[in-house]
Amino acid sequence: AGAARPLIVCGTGMRSAALLDACANIARALTVRGTQPALTLALPEANSLGVALLGGSDVGHALDAVDSDTVLLVVENDLYRRAPAAQVDAALARARCVVVIDHQLTPTAERAHLLLPAASFAEGDGTLVNNEGRAQRFFQVYDPAYYNLATRIRESWRWLAELFATGSHEAAAWRTLDEITAACASAHPELAAIVAAAPDAVTRVHGRRVARQPPRYSGRTAMRADVSVHEPRAPQDPDSALAFSMEGYAGPDEPGPLIPFAWSPGWNSPQSWNKFQDEVGGHLRAGDPGVRLLESDASGGYAGAPAAPAQGWQVAPLHHLFGSEELSARAEVVRTLVPAPYVALHPDDAAREGFAAGSTVRVELDGQVWTAPLVLRPTLAAGVVGIPAGLPGTGPVLAGTGARLQSGDTP
Repeated sequence: AGAARPLIVCGTGMRSAALLDACANIARALTVRGTQPALTLALPEANSLGVALLGGSDVGHALDAVDSDTVLLVVENDLYRRAPAAQVDAALARARCVVVIDHQLTPTAERAHLLLPAASFAEGDGTLVNNEGRAQRFFQVYDPAYYNLATRIRESWRWLAELFATGSHEAAAWRTLDEITAACASAHPELAAIVAAAPDAVTRVHGRRVARQPPRYSGRTAMRADVSVHEPRAPQDPDSALAFSMEGYAGPDEPGPLIPFAWSPGWNSPQSWNKFQDEVGGHLRAGDPGVRLLESDASGGYAGAPAAPAQGWQVAPLHHLFGSEELSARAEVVRTLVPAPYVALHPDDAAREGFAAGSTVRVELDGQVWTAPLVLRPTLAAGVVGIPAGLPGTGPVLAGTGARLQSGDTP
């Protein structure tokens, strides 16, 4: 209340509308007091806000709607991390055909009738919306075909375009990133501004593409020495104004969203940013990257009081630096840092229920069951059961109220 510009950080992992309303009410109250509050969301994954702007229902509803006539299309997602295993198994078994487009061999991909190799974030282009509602463009680091001509890796949207063209016997609807971006903006008014997140592919700086590599870059031939000592033509990029080489423009006149590296003669990398900014620590001279899709609006009234919570324990997913994020847990070195499964309680709750640290506890919620050793966490609120989210082999942790708690030794 005493801050001139307070910042309110609201978590979203509990998927609680009441929590969002409470944080918004605090922001409105501070505005009435004459301060300038800011509200930011702590989102569970990259582009969570972008997906939310698309609307739609949750994964559970989609899985329940699958029948014997359904062609189930799963794009860069492991359903077993999104819904209970029994529900996913039943949906995959009912579907007439399961098509998976992914860059990881997930348990869902292993059940696919048709598996198509998708480009990872380093191999493809696209747009994501960050936690402040800013649409930001990302560009591929390299072309996989340059290192392996036999590769079939494609961005997911290219596979979707080809699948649509095959089914409709028409030409692919989108052939470039600019075309798919424009189509997405047209179909979803909430995302209309994403076309302005970065310059289009025909943009040139002083008549040249923007170089992806700095002038001192070398060794391009050696990258394919195991394939051939003859250097082929550098890949041609139809989706951006960037060049797959050090040939091209590199300097402070690069548009903000197209700056691939910070380098300037006589400066090391951290200091090089000074050459690209209007002042030290300021805005980029050629414009900051991205475009805001959401603007703050304090004109609305207060949200109503939340309904009384249901009886029972409330399950909260606890995120870990190592293990909760899907890709990092696949690395052998990182896997050694992933914690073992556990159930967490406040020490007072554990004492009241007669549970000791290290004892086995069984938690049930909506048909899901977790059985793991108990860990005491003084930072947890009373009545909350904490379960680590995303650990390999544990399935999803669905936040909710009404969980049952008992000793793991109870039959």
